[in-house]
Amino acid sequence: MIDMETLTRLMECTRLDAVSWTRRGLMDNQHGDRVLIVGAGAGGAAFLDVFADEHLIHVAGIVDSNENAVGIQHAKARDIPIFTDLETALDCVGKCMVFNMTNDDDLSDVAAGRVGAGGVIGGKEAKLFWQIISRLQTTQEELWENQSRLKAVIHNVCEGIVTIDTKGKIENVNPAIGQIFGYQQDELIGQNISLLMPEPQKGLHDSYIHNYMRTGEGNVLGRYREVSGLRQNGEVFPLELNVNEMKLAGEDHFVGILRDISERKEAEETMAQLALYDQLTMLPNRTLFYERMESSLSQAQRTKSSVALLFIDLDGFKSVNDTLGHDMGDHLLVEVGKRLLQCIRDSDVAARIGGDEFTVLLTNLHDIDVAAVIANKIIHALNQPVTFKGNSCHVGASIGIATYPSPASDVDDLVKEADTAMYEAKNAGKNRYSIAKPTM
Repeated sequence: MIDMETLTRLMECTRLDAVSWTRRGLMDNQHGDRVLIVGAGAGGAAFLDVFADEHLIHVAGIVDSNENAVGIQHAKARDIPIFTDLETALDCVGKCMVFNMTNDDDLSDVAAGRVGAGGVIGGKEAKLFWQIISRLQTTQEELWENQSRLKAVIHNVCEGIVTIDTKGKIENVNPAIGQIFGYQQDELIGQNISLLMPEPQKGLHDSYIHNYMRTGEGNVLGRYREVSGLRQNGEVFPLELNVNEMKLAGEDHFVGILRDISERKEAEETMAQLALYDQLTMLPNRTLFYERMESSLSQAQRTKSSVALLFIDLDGFKSVNDTLGHDMGDHLLVEVGKRLLQCIRDSDVAARIGGDEFTVLLTNLHDIDVAAVIANKIIHALNQPVTFKGNSCHVGASIGIATYPSPASDVDDLVKEADTAMYEAKNAGKNRYSIAKPTM
Protein backbone atom coordinates (compact mmCIF):
# COMPACT_ATOMS: atom_id res chain seq x y z
CA MET A 1 0.00 0.00 0.00
CA ILE A 2 1.28 3.50 -0.88
CA ASP A 3 1.91 5.56 2.24
CA MET A 4 0.50 9.08 2.70
CA GLU A 5 3.76 10.91 2.07
CA THR A 6 4.35 9.05 -1.18
CA LEU A 7 0.80 9.79 -2.29
CA THR A 8 1.25 13.47 -1.57
CA ARG A 9 4.50 13.59 -3.52
CA LEU A 10 2.93 11.78 -6.46
CA MET A 11 0.08 14.28 -6.53
CA GLU A 12 2.47 17.20 -6.39
CA CYS A 13 4.48 15.69 -9.25
CA THR A 14 1.28 15.22 -11.22
CA ARG A 15 0.35 18.87 -10.89
CA LEU A 16 3.85 20.04 -11.75
CA ASP A 17 4.08 17.74 -14.77
CA ALA A 18 0.89 19.25 -16.08
CA VAL A 19 2.34 22.74 -16.15
CA SER A 20 6.06 22.12 -16.62
CA TRP A 21 5.79 21.91 -20.42
CA THR A 22 3.82 25.16 -20.43
CA ARG A 23 6.26 26.87 -18.12
CA ARG A 24 9.18 25.86 -20.33
CA GLY A 25 7.25 27.15 -23.34
CA LEU A 26 6.66 30.48 -21.65
CA MET A 27 10.32 30.89 -20.80
CA ASP A 28 11.64 29.62 -24.14
CA ASN A 29 9.32 31.85 -26.12
CA GLN A 30 9.76 34.81 -23.78
CA HIS A 31 6.06 35.53 -23.51
CA GLY A 32 6.25 36.07 -19.76
CA ASP A 33 4.07 34.27 -17.24
CA ARG A 34 0.68 35.39 -18.60
CA VAL A 35 -1.65 32.91 -20.24
CA LEU A 36 -4.80 33.60 -22.25
CA ILE A 37 -7.17 30.67 -22.75
CA VAL A 38 -9.39 30.71 -25.83
CA GLY A 39 -12.42 28.45 -25.51
CA ALA A 40 -14.19 27.75 -22.20
CA GLY A 41 -15.35 24.21 -22.89
CA ALA A 42 -14.08 21.13 -21.03
CA GLY A 43 -10.52 21.57 -22.31
CA GLY A 44 -10.34 25.27 -21.48
CA ALA A 45 -11.82 24.66 -18.04
CA ALA A 46 -9.22 21.95 -17.37
CA PHE A 47 -6.37 24.29 -18.36
CA LEU A 48 -7.81 27.06 -16.21
CA ASP A 49 -8.02 24.82 -13.11
CA VAL A 50 -4.44 23.61 -13.51
CA PHE A 51 -2.88 26.98 -14.30
CA ALA A 52 -4.87 28.87 -11.67
CA ASP A 53 -3.10 26.88 -8.93
CA GLU A 54 0.36 27.40 -10.44
CA HIS A 55 2.16 30.33 -8.82
CA LEU A 56 4.56 30.88 -11.72
CA ILE A 57 1.81 31.09 -14.33
CA HIS A 58 -0.85 33.81 -14.33
CA VAL A 59 -4.14 33.19 -16.15
CA ALA A 60 -4.77 36.64 -17.59
CA GLY A 61 -8.18 35.77 -19.00
CA ILE A 62 -10.46 33.33 -20.79
CA VAL A 63 -12.30 33.94 -24.05
CA ASP A 64 -15.69 32.49 -25.05
CA SER A 65 -18.92 33.94 -26.33
CA ASN A 66 -20.98 31.34 -24.47
CA GLU A 67 -21.54 32.74 -21.00
CA ASN A 68 -22.83 29.36 -19.80
CA ALA A 69 -19.67 27.47 -20.76
CA VAL A 70 -18.14 25.49 -17.83
CA GLY A 71 -14.85 27.36 -18.08
CA ILE A 72 -16.66 30.70 -17.74
CA GLN A 73 -18.22 29.51 -14.50
CA HIS A 74 -14.81 28.40 -13.21
CA ALA A 75 -13.34 31.78 -14.16
CA LYS A 76 -16.07 33.65 -12.31
CA ALA A 77 -15.40 31.60 -9.18
CA ARG A 78 -11.69 32.51 -9.38
CA ASP A 79 -12.16 36.18 -10.37
CA ILE A 80 -10.38 35.62 -13.68
CA PRO A 81 -11.16 38.17 -16.43
CA ILE A 82 -13.73 36.96 -18.98
CA PHE A 83 -13.84 38.07 -22.63
CA THR A 84 -16.28 37.35 -25.44
CA ASP A 85 -13.93 38.51 -28.21
CA LEU A 86 -10.30 37.46 -28.84
CA GLU A 87 -9.18 40.83 -30.25
CA THR A 88 -10.48 42.65 -27.18
CA ALA A 89 -8.83 40.13 -24.93
CA LEU A 90 -5.46 40.53 -26.65
CA ASP A 91 -5.75 44.30 -26.40
CA CYS A 92 -6.34 44.04 -22.65
CA VAL A 93 -3.92 41.26 -21.82
CA GLY A 94 -1.01 42.25 -24.03
CA LYS A 95 2.08 40.05 -24.07
CA CYS A 96 1.07 36.45 -23.25
CA MET A 97 0.93 32.85 -24.41
CA VAL A 98 -2.35 31.88 -26.04
CA PHE A 99 -3.96 28.46 -25.67
CA ASN A 100 -6.59 27.95 -28.36
CA MET A 101 -8.84 25.16 -27.12
CA THR A 102 -11.38 25.58 -29.93
CA ASN A 103 -11.44 23.91 -33.32
CA ASP A 104 -11.19 27.28 -35.06
CA ASP A 105 -7.69 27.63 -36.55
CA ASP A 106 -8.50 31.20 -37.63
CA LEU A 107 -8.39 32.21 -33.98
CA SER A 108 -4.87 30.79 -33.75
CA ASP A 109 -3.88 32.88 -36.78
CA VAL A 110 -5.35 36.00 -35.18
CA ALA A 111 -3.43 35.33 -31.98
CA ALA A 112 -0.20 34.56 -33.86
CA GLY A 113 -0.48 37.91 -35.62
CA ARG A 114 -0.42 39.63 -32.25
CA VAL A 115 1.93 37.52 -30.09
CA GLY A 116 3.87 35.59 -32.75
CA ALA A 117 3.52 31.98 -33.90
CA GLY A 118 5.69 30.74 -31.02
CA GLY A 119 3.26 32.21 -28.53
CA VAL A 120 0.25 30.17 -29.67
CA ILE A 121 -0.65 26.60 -28.87
CA GLY A 122 -3.66 25.33 -30.77
CA GLY A 123 -5.06 22.66 -33.05
CA LYS A 124 -3.73 19.14 -32.59
CA GLU A 125 -1.06 20.35 -30.22
CA ALA A 126 -3.65 21.87 -27.89
CA LYS A 127 -5.87 18.79 -28.16
CA LEU A 128 -2.98 16.52 -27.21
CA PHE A 129 -2.08 18.74 -24.31
CA TRP A 130 -5.71 18.75 -23.14
CA GLN A 131 -5.76 14.93 -23.24
CA ILE A 132 -2.59 14.84 -21.13
CA ILE A 133 -4.13 17.27 -18.66
CA SER A 134 -7.33 15.19 -18.47
CA ARG A 135 -5.40 12.01 -17.75
CA LEU A 136 -3.27 13.72 -15.13
CA GLN A 137 -6.36 15.13 -13.45
CA THR A 138 -7.93 11.67 -13.38
CA THR A 139 -4.74 10.27 -11.86
CA GLN A 140 -4.68 13.08 -9.32
CA GLU A 141 -8.28 12.41 -8.32
CA GLU A 142 -7.52 8.71 -7.88
CA LEU A 143 -4.47 9.50 -5.77
CA TRP A 144 -6.46 11.89 -3.59
CA GLU A 145 -9.14 9.24 -3.17
CA ASN A 146 -6.53 6.64 -2.21
CA GLN A 147 -4.99 9.08 0.23
CA SER A 148 -8.37 9.81 1.79
CA ARG A 149 -9.10 6.12 2.17
CA LEU A 150 -5.67 5.48 3.67
CA LYS A 151 -6.10 8.35 6.11
CA ALA A 152 -9.54 7.04 7.09
CA VAL A 153 -8.18 3.55 7.72
CA ILE A 154 -5.22 4.81 9.78
CA HIS A 155 -7.48 7.19 11.70
CA ASN A 156 -10.05 4.54 12.60
CA VAL A 157 -8.08 1.32 13.20
CA CYS A 158 -7.95 0.04 16.76
CA GLU A 159 -4.22 -0.67 16.49
CA GLY A 160 -1.86 2.13 17.32
CA ILE A 161 0.46 3.24 14.51
CA VAL A 162 3.59 5.28 15.18
CA THR A 163 6.53 6.31 13.01
CA ILE A 164 9.91 7.32 14.40
CA ASP A 165 13.23 8.47 12.94
CA THR A 166 16.61 6.85 13.47
CA LYS A 167 17.09 8.78 16.71
CA GLY A 168 13.89 7.38 18.20
CA LYS A 169 11.98 10.65 17.81
CA ILE A 170 8.23 10.27 17.20
CA GLU A 171 7.20 11.73 13.83
CA ASN A 172 3.57 10.67 13.49
CA VAL A 173 0.96 8.81 15.51
CA ASN A 174 -2.64 7.86 14.81
CA PRO A 175 -5.49 8.54 17.28
CA ALA A 176 -5.36 4.99 18.64
CA ILE A 177 -1.87 5.63 20.05
CA GLY A 178 -3.25 8.49 22.13
CA GLN A 179 -6.12 6.35 23.36
CA ILE A 180 -3.85 3.43 24.26
CA PHE A 181 -1.26 5.49 26.16
CA GLY A 182 -3.47 8.31 27.44
CA TYR A 183 -1.79 11.19 25.56
CA GLN A 184 -3.04 13.75 23.08
CA GLN A 185 -1.49 13.17 19.66
CA ASP A 186 0.35 16.50 19.62
CA GLU A 187 1.87 15.73 23.04
CA LEU A 188 3.79 12.82 21.51
CA ILE A 189 5.13 14.38 18.30
CA GLY A 190 8.83 15.13 18.72
CA GLN A 191 9.17 13.06 21.91
CA ASN A 192 11.46 10.04 22.15
CA ILE A 193 9.56 6.78 21.75
CA SER A 194 11.08 5.59 25.04
CA LEU A 195 8.51 7.86 26.73
CA LEU A 196 6.05 5.01 26.15
CA MET A 197 8.30 2.32 27.65
CA PRO A 198 8.93 1.22 31.24
CA GLU A 199 12.38 0.34 32.50
CA PRO A 200 14.56 -1.44 31.53
CA GLN A 201 13.38 -1.06 27.91
CA LYS A 202 13.35 2.73 28.25
CA GLY A 203 17.06 2.92 28.95
CA LEU A 204 18.05 0.39 26.30
CA HIS A 205 16.01 1.55 23.31
CA ASP A 206 18.24 4.33 21.93
CA SER A 207 21.34 2.13 22.04
CA TYR A 208 19.44 -0.62 20.25
CA ILE A 209 18.53 1.71 17.35
CA HIS A 210 22.12 3.01 17.23
CA ASN A 211 23.53 -0.51 17.03
CA TYR A 212 21.03 -1.49 14.35
CA MET A 213 21.84 1.53 12.19
CA ARG A 214 25.55 0.82 12.59
CA THR A 215 25.50 -2.94 11.98
CA GLY A 216 22.18 -3.64 10.27
CA GLU A 217 21.66 -6.49 12.74
CA GLY A 218 18.46 -6.78 14.74
CA ASN A 219 16.07 -9.51 15.82
CA VAL A 220 12.86 -7.55 16.41
CA LEU A 221 11.97 -6.22 12.96
CA GLY A 222 9.18 -7.78 10.95
CA ARG A 223 7.69 -10.00 13.64
CA TYR A 224 5.12 -9.67 16.38
CA ARG A 225 6.33 -9.84 19.95
CA GLU A 226 4.93 -9.09 23.38
CA VAL A 227 6.37 -6.13 25.27
CA SER A 228 5.32 -3.80 28.08
CA GLY A 229 3.99 -0.28 27.54
CA LEU A 230 3.83 2.68 29.93
CA ARG A 231 0.69 4.81 30.05
CA GLN A 232 0.74 8.49 30.92
CA ASN A 233 -0.68 7.66 34.37
CA GLY A 234 2.27 5.36 35.09
CA GLU A 235 0.42 2.09 34.50
CA VAL A 236 2.50 -0.67 32.90
CA PHE A 237 0.47 -2.88 30.57
CA PRO A 238 1.05 -5.66 27.98
CA LEU A 239 1.43 -4.80 24.30
CA GLU A 240 1.80 -6.72 21.07
CA LEU A 241 4.26 -4.91 18.81
CA ASN A 242 5.40 -5.23 15.21
CA VAL A 243 8.17 -2.94 13.92
CA ASN A 244 9.30 -2.53 10.31
CA GLU A 245 11.88 -0.33 8.62
CA MET A 246 10.93 1.90 5.68
CA LYS A 247 12.70 4.43 3.48
CA LEU A 248 11.22 7.78 2.40
CA ALA A 249 13.19 10.11 0.18
CA GLY A 250 16.30 8.09 0.94
CA GLU A 251 15.92 8.44 4.70
CA ASP A 252 15.36 5.61 7.18
CA HIS A 253 12.27 5.51 9.34
CA PHE A 254 10.60 2.90 11.51
CA VAL A 255 6.88 2.22 11.72
CA GLY A 256 5.40 0.35 14.65
CA ILE A 257 1.97 -1.25 14.93
CA LEU A 258 0.85 -1.72 18.53
CA ARG A 259 -2.07 -3.53 20.10
CA ASP A 260 -3.12 -3.31 23.75
CA ILE A 261 -3.52 -6.94 24.82
CA SER A 262 -4.56 -6.29 28.42
CA GLU A 263 -7.99 -7.84 27.91
CA ARG A 264 -6.51 -10.88 26.19
CA LYS A 265 -4.05 -11.40 29.03
CA GLU A 266 -6.85 -11.09 31.57
CA ALA A 267 -8.85 -13.68 29.63
CA GLU A 268 -5.85 -16.01 29.58
CA GLU A 269 -5.41 -15.59 33.32
CA THR A 270 -9.10 -16.33 33.82
CA MET A 271 -8.80 -19.47 31.73
CA ALA A 272 -5.75 -20.53 33.72
CA GLN A 273 -7.67 -19.86 36.93
CA LEU A 274 -10.52 -22.05 35.74
CA ALA A 275 -8.17 -24.81 34.60
CA LEU A 276 -5.79 -24.87 37.57
CA TYR A 277 -7.75 -23.67 40.62
CA ASP A 278 -10.71 -25.00 42.55
CA GLN A 279 -13.49 -22.50 41.92
CA LEU A 280 -15.03 -22.86 45.39
CA THR A 281 -12.00 -22.51 47.67
CA MET A 282 -9.69 -20.86 45.07
CA LEU A 283 -6.97 -23.28 46.14
CA PRO A 284 -4.88 -25.10 43.51
CA ASN A 285 -6.70 -28.10 42.06
CA ARG A 286 -5.30 -31.59 41.50
CA THR A 287 -3.61 -30.66 38.18
CA LEU A 288 -1.73 -27.65 39.56
CA PHE A 289 -0.92 -29.43 42.81
CA TYR A 290 0.78 -32.28 40.94
CA GLU A 291 2.80 -29.73 38.96
CA ARG A 292 3.90 -28.11 42.21
CA MET A 293 4.88 -31.49 43.65
CA GLU A 294 7.04 -32.31 40.61
CA SER A 295 8.77 -28.95 40.92
CA SER A 296 9.25 -29.25 44.69
CA LEU A 297 10.73 -32.74 44.46
CA SER A 298 13.18 -31.60 41.77
CA GLN A 299 14.25 -28.69 43.98
CA ALA A 300 14.58 -30.96 47.01
CA GLN A 301 16.85 -33.26 45.01
CA ARG A 302 19.09 -30.32 44.08
CA THR A 303 19.21 -28.81 47.57
CA LYS A 304 19.39 -32.13 49.47
CA SER A 305 16.30 -31.14 51.47
CA SER A 306 13.05 -32.98 52.21
CA VAL A 307 9.40 -32.58 51.22
CA ALA A 308 6.35 -33.73 53.19
CA LEU A 309 2.90 -34.40 51.77
CA LEU A 310 -0.11 -34.20 54.08
CA PHE A 311 -3.19 -35.98 52.70
CA ILE A 312 -6.27 -34.61 54.56
CA ASP A 313 -9.74 -36.10 54.61
CA LEU A 314 -12.46 -34.31 56.59
CA ASP A 315 -14.23 -36.34 59.27
CA GLY A 316 -17.95 -35.69 59.54
CA PHE A 317 -18.33 -33.57 56.41
CA LYS A 318 -21.02 -35.78 54.85
CA SER A 319 -23.18 -35.41 57.93
CA VAL A 320 -22.91 -31.60 57.79
CA ASN A 321 -23.81 -31.61 54.11
CA ASP A 322 -26.80 -33.91 54.62
CA THR A 323 -28.26 -32.19 57.69
CA LEU A 324 -27.46 -28.50 57.13
CA GLY A 325 -27.48 -28.39 53.34
CA HIS A 326 -25.03 -27.83 50.52
CA ASP A 327 -24.70 -24.09 51.21
CA MET A 328 -23.39 -24.87 54.67
CA GLY A 329 -21.18 -27.57 53.20
CA ASP A 330 -19.72 -25.19 50.65
CA HIS A 331 -19.11 -22.54 53.30
CA LEU A 332 -17.37 -25.14 55.44
CA LEU A 333 -15.05 -26.15 52.56
CA VAL A 334 -14.13 -22.51 51.95
CA GLU A 335 -13.38 -22.05 55.64
CA VAL A 336 -11.22 -25.19 55.66
CA GLY A 337 -9.18 -23.76 52.79
CA LYS A 338 -8.63 -20.50 54.68
CA ARG A 339 -7.58 -22.28 57.86
CA LEU A 340 -5.14 -24.52 56.00
CA LEU A 341 -3.41 -21.46 54.55
CA GLN A 342 -3.15 -19.95 58.04
CA CYS A 343 -1.31 -23.03 59.25
CA ILE A 344 1.44 -23.15 56.63
CA ARG A 345 4.17 -20.93 55.18
CA ASP A 346 3.83 -18.90 51.98
CA SER A 347 6.32 -21.27 50.34
CA ASP A 348 4.12 -24.29 51.12
CA VAL A 349 1.13 -25.35 49.04
CA ALA A 350 -2.45 -26.18 50.07
CA ALA A 351 -4.87 -27.68 47.54
CA ARG A 352 -8.33 -29.15 47.22
CA ILE A 353 -8.12 -32.26 45.09
CA GLY A 354 -11.78 -33.25 45.22
CA GLY A 355 -14.85 -33.46 47.46
CA ASP A 356 -13.72 -33.15 51.06
CA GLU A 357 -10.11 -34.12 50.32
CA PHE A 358 -7.33 -31.58 50.74
CA THR A 359 -3.56 -31.77 50.50
CA VAL A 360 -0.69 -29.76 51.93
CA LEU A 361 2.85 -29.80 50.54
CA LEU A 362 5.58 -28.72 52.96
CA THR A 363 8.73 -27.82 51.02
CA ASN A 364 12.40 -27.31 51.78
CA LEU A 365 12.29 -29.17 55.07
CA HIS A 366 15.48 -29.90 57.00
CA ASP A 367 13.68 -31.35 60.00
CA ILE A 368 11.06 -33.92 59.05
CA ASP A 369 9.44 -33.67 62.49
CA VAL A 370 8.02 -30.30 61.39
CA ALA A 371 5.42 -32.21 59.34
CA ALA A 372 3.89 -33.70 62.51
CA VAL A 373 3.80 -30.27 64.17
CA ILE A 374 1.95 -28.78 61.19
CA ALA A 375 -0.45 -31.75 61.11
CA ASN A 376 -1.42 -31.18 64.76
CA LYS A 377 -1.81 -27.47 64.07
CA ILE A 378 -4.18 -28.23 61.16
CA ILE A 379 -6.25 -30.70 63.19
CA HIS A 380 -6.68 -28.13 65.97
CA ALA A 381 -7.65 -25.38 63.50
CA LEU A 382 -10.21 -27.55 61.70
CA ASN A 383 -11.79 -28.71 64.96
CA GLN A 384 -12.95 -25.17 65.70
CA PRO A 385 -16.66 -24.55 65.01
CA VAL A 386 -17.80 -23.00 61.74
CA THR A 387 -20.89 -20.72 61.78
CA PHE A 388 -23.03 -19.91 58.77
CA LYS A 389 -26.46 -18.24 58.70
CA GLY A 390 -27.10 -19.00 62.33
CA ASN A 391 -26.00 -22.63 62.10
CA SER A 392 -22.81 -23.98 63.66
CA CYS A 393 -20.89 -27.13 62.84
CA HIS A 394 -17.46 -28.63 63.19
CA VAL A 395 -15.47 -31.37 61.52
CA GLY A 396 -12.38 -33.34 62.24
CA ALA A 397 -9.43 -34.24 60.00
CA SER A 398 -7.66 -37.51 59.36
CA ILE A 399 -4.19 -36.78 57.99
CA GLY A 400 -1.70 -39.06 56.32
CA ILE A 401 1.92 -37.90 56.13
CA ALA A 402 4.54 -39.11 53.66
CA THR A 403 7.99 -37.70 53.05
CA TYR A 404 10.50 -37.48 50.23
CA PRO A 405 13.13 -38.82 49.63
CA SER A 406 12.19 -41.52 52.17
CA PRO A 407 10.00 -43.48 52.18
CA ALA A 408 8.74 -42.03 48.86
CA SER A 409 11.12 -41.80 45.91
CA ASP A 410 8.90 -39.92 43.46
CA VAL A 411 5.54 -38.14 43.16
CA ASP A 412 3.49 -41.28 42.67
CA ASP A 413 5.09 -42.96 45.68
CA LEU A 414 4.57 -39.82 47.77
CA VAL A 415 0.84 -39.69 46.99
CA LYS A 416 0.40 -43.45 47.51
CA GLU A 417 2.21 -43.43 50.86
CA ALA A 418 0.31 -40.36 52.15
CA ASP A 419 -3.05 -41.82 51.07
CA THR A 420 -2.29 -45.09 52.82
CA ALA A 421 -1.23 -43.26 55.98
CA MET A 422 -4.46 -41.22 55.90
CA TYR A 423 -6.57 -44.39 55.96
CA GLU A 424 -4.46 -45.64 58.85
CA ALA A 425 -5.37 -42.47 60.74
CA LYS A 426 -9.08 -43.04 60.03
CA ASN A 427 -8.90 -46.65 61.11
CA ALA A 428 -7.15 -45.59 64.31
CA GLY A 429 -10.08 -43.43 65.35
CA LYS A 430 -10.07 -40.39 63.03
CA ASN A 431 -9.16 -36.77 63.81
CA ARG A 432 -5.47 -37.62 64.04
CA TYR A 433 -2.43 -38.05 61.82
CA SER A 434 -0.40 -41.04 60.78
CA ILE A 435 3.09 -41.06 59.29
CA ALA A 436 4.06 -43.46 56.51
CA LYS A 437 6.82 -45.78 57.65
CA PRO A 438 9.91 -46.48 55.56
CA THR A 439 9.77 -49.89 53.95
CA MET A 440 12.49 -52.34 55.00
